[in-house]
Amino acid sequence: MPETDSRLRGVMTAILTPMDMSGRLMLEAMPALIDFQRAAGIDGIVVCGTNGEGTSLTVEERKQTLEAAMRRAGGLTVVAGTGAANAPDTIELTCHAAALGVDAALVLPPFFFKSPASAGLTAYFESILDAVELPVLLYNIPQMTSVPITDALLRSLAGHPRLAGVKDSAGDWPRTDALIRAFPELAVFSGSDYLAERCLGAGGAGCISGGANPFPETVVAVRDAFVRGDTLDIEGAQQRLDQMLDILVRYPFVGASKSVLANRGLPRMGVRPPLVNLTADEESAMLEEFRSAGFAV
Repeated sequence: MPETDSRLRGVMTAILTPMDMSGRLMLEAMPALIDFQRAAGIDGIVVCGTNGEGTSLTVEERKQTLEAAMRRAGGLTVVAGTGAANAPDTIELTCHAAALGVDAALVLPPFFFKSPASAGLTAYFESILDAVELPVLLYNIPQMTSVPITDALLRSLAGHPRLAGVKDSAGDWPRTDALIRAFPELAVFSGSDYLAERCLGAGGAGCISGGANPFPETVVAVRDAFVRGDTLDIEGAQQRLDQMLDILVRYPFVGASKSVLANRGLPRMGVRPPLVNLTADEESAMLEEFRSAGFAV
């Protein structure tokens, strides 16, 4: 496995991409976003993933966003979301990320053609792994791509020196648990905050969290309780994280995360269509829910 795999552990934030309310990049806000995460104790960031609206950005915009993040990352682990619907764009983005010195890339399957032949999917990922000098995490999010990362695919790629792990965002604990057990040589991250404690407890690498954007302290608390080994603390921290998520998921998730941050002292940010920002009434209702539950907004 790649030497940098030692950094692929813990809790990482699938960080938002700063945009103004018209959907234009607002990269001058990136330092504030990263500093907010760092101050809470997050281990790293994933740039231009799902929460970062990566697939809504051009190749050039994704490069600019990653460059802005790297300028501020300091000692944080940085994983670049480089997946696209085609291999040439993915390779270009992944090679760019490697040249910047990121710790790993997170790569989606090709998500337009559904039910691709297993041989075609293996060839797709092999072309990327062969072209880059960077650890690669495969991104399993079949509810969005309709192309799952299967055991058969992982076995077909087994032993490749650049295959470092999997981010499993399907939100199905038996599947995440099975990946951890079947592929102990890979760093398996839960992409569902609801599974953070179980993933850590089962020997997974950690959690790549969307909910950490507005409330990074809630995700860090789960990690810290796990490190201390206090079962009651771990359960309580996960329950608090679940409580936060239960509120957040009732609203447009990325827009809601940016709304919360604007009320926690960060710049006001918007999203790019097809995502939507919260209406004034939605924001007021959401903030009241968080305040009633004791969250700082």
